[in-house]
Formats: sequence, C-alpha cells, structure tokens
Amino acid sequence: MRYSDADRVRQRVETHAAGMHLRGARARVLSAVLTMLCTRWSRITDDRMRLSQLVDVITEHGGRRYDLKTIGRALASLAADELITYHPAQGRGACAVVAIHSRFVGSIEELPRDETGRVVVESVTFSDPDPSISQNPHPPTPRTSPAQPDTRPTAVNVNPNDVRTVLHAMPAVFQALPRPLRWRLGREIRNLLAASWSPEQILAVLQAPLPDDVHRPWRLALWRLRQNMPGPGPHLAALQRAWDQRIADEQRRSDADTVSRRHAEVLAVTDDTLRDGILRACQIRLPGFTGADIPRALAHAARMARREFPADTLAAALRNWVRATPEPAHQVNEPTQRTTAPTALLLTCVSCHSAAGQHRPQLPIPELSVVCDDCWHSLADPELLEDVA
Repeated sequence: MRYSDADRVRQRVETHAAGMHLRGARARVLSAVLTMLCTRWSRITDDRMRLSQLVDVITEHGGRRYDLKTIGRALASLAADELITYHPAQGRGACAVVAIHSRFVGSIEELPRDETGRVVVESVTFSDPDPSISQNPHPPTPRTSPAQPDTRPTAVNVNPNDVRTVLHAMPAVFQALPRPLRWRLGREIRNLLAASWSPEQILAVLQAPLPDDVHRPWRLALWRLRQNMPGPGPHLAALQRAWDQRIADEQRRSDADTVSRRHAEVLAVTDDTLRDGILRACQIRLPGFTGADIPRALAHAARMARREFPADTLAAALRNWVRATPEPAHQVNEPTQRTTAPTALLLTCVSCHSAAGQHRPQLPIPELSVVCDDCWHSLADPELLEDVA
C-alpha cells in the first residue's frame, strides 16, 4: 500500500471515529493501531502484532502504560464498532491479527508479501520515469517521523574534554593499562559523566589509595566507581525529580478533570433522593468510604454502575445499582436491643475487680455502678452514705 493510500485510509478511520467520541483506552489504542499500520508499515492487515507493541506506542505518545487485558478489551470493543478487525492470539508464542475494517479500505489493495513480511518486488508495477525530471540514483527521503515525545531524562550532555581530563589526571597505574582496558575504563567514566557526576568526583574515587598487592587495577577502578557513585548524579537526579513531579501533577489534574466531568454527568441525570441512595450504597459497598469526597464517590459509583449495567442509560444504571446493593449483614443478624447486661458486669466490683458487688443507684453511670460493700464504705463520698442511712 502506498504512503498516500495509507494516509487516506487513516483519515477515513479518524473521521468516522471523531463522531463516536472515543475516550480513554479505546481512543489511545485506535491511535496506536493506525500509527503502526498506516504510518509505520503502510499496511492494511498485520498478522504479527503483539499487544505489548501497542502499549509501547501509547507510552511513546505520552499515554499511560495500560495493562495487556485493557488493550485486548479495547481492541475487541473497536472491532465490535467496526472500526478495525481483531483476532486475538491463541496459543503460546502466537500473535494477534489486527486490520483496518474493510469498509474504510475501498478499492485499495495491499501488496503481496513473502514469509518474512517483505513486499514481493515482482508483483509491483513501476511506472516509467518522467523524462522531464532529472533521474536521481538515490532513494527518496523517508517521511519524517513524529516528534519525539517528552520522556524521563536518563542522561545529560557530556563534554568530550571532561573524559580526556579524567583520563590524563588519573593515577599512573591506570594510565599504564593496555589500550583495550583504558577504553573500557574511559567508557565507564563517560557513563558517569552522562549521569551528571563531575570530573572532580570521579577523580576523587580514582585517586584513593590502592592496596599493596593489586593484580588487576582496572577491575578495582570499575568496582570503586560503581560502588561509590551508583545511580544518577546530583544534576540528573534533580532533573528526574522535576520530571516525576510534573508528570504526577499532570496525572492529578487529569484525574481531577475526569472526576469533575463524571460528577457533572451524575448531577445532570439524578435528583437529591437518588444521590442520597447512591451515597448510602457507597457506604455499604466501599468499606473505606467516609463521605468526605462526595464528587469522587458519585463519579466512582457511576463507573461501577455502567460496568454492571452497560445496556442501561446512566440514570437507569445508577437506580439499578442502588437497588442491587445488599443490606449490611449486621442489621439482619444482630439483635436490635440488648435486654440484659453481662453477668460479670453485674456481679464484679468495678473498683477492686474481685469481690461481688451490687448496683448503687447513687452513682450517675449505671454501667459503672456495681460496687462491693467494702469499697462502697471505704471510698464513697460521705454524703452518699448519709443518703443511704
């Protein structure tokens, strides 16, 4: 399939999908499928696709790393909507078959390929060159790939002079190493510089005192460098922390926008009575729900209701979800009223915890009014004793 045909097929699919208002994993997976088939491979059908490839394409374009089960469900949903054709992989080592749906292909035919996936050249009909255009023996320039997405920094720029500075200033025992070992040590030094460690920090490790009997100094140097400077250096660590913080903030904002949108959808189709029922159902179904974040609870309830009742509208799904919520077990099994107090509480003195006692109506708390005679006469207020007399 030519590049122009691939772009035309992708435009047809994206135009049709725009009217379906795809969101979440479905939108990301469809974009990844079109990128792999139309943009990268210029194909209609791919019988060697693995779901992990779609995950990599989604993360390259700034999306989250979805689980493979989520990718499979999204592909099956897109196939049900007749956007693509999807046959899951069956058996160990097998690959899935993903293709553009035939209604978007039209008269476009894919070029035959051999067992390795290469186009059979004999099946391609090439047009004669235009004599008015100068013939260039070099192949055409490939199409520009999309811009590299923002990724977590893993290295900083290295000045080649810093590598030479460390190699010239390190102890003589390391400078006298054979050339292959010096190259290996230089590669390790360059990796540390790329991790934002400074030449002074690297030299401080290399210039440390050596044992008396060192048979392989280059191994000692590698061991000391890896043990004393693990992971990223100060500058790279700061860049990674800033990137992680920015991604976390973007994720929180995205989650907050999702909750706000779902909360608004719930408010639009429910009244106060139904919302109170939803919150009571959340208290029963979600043990950790305290009622502090009501918008998030309503949004979560809407997601669960849609999952349990996918064929209903949002309002009907919420009503059915509330009706399907079981009553708490303690309301059925526990008695509603305790008629008698435990025998131990009635007979044991609350002061000495050993002698048998009796209720003293003079005390304000009935549960703590069991006192024996000895404790009563020795500890009770004289006014209470006068009342009894």
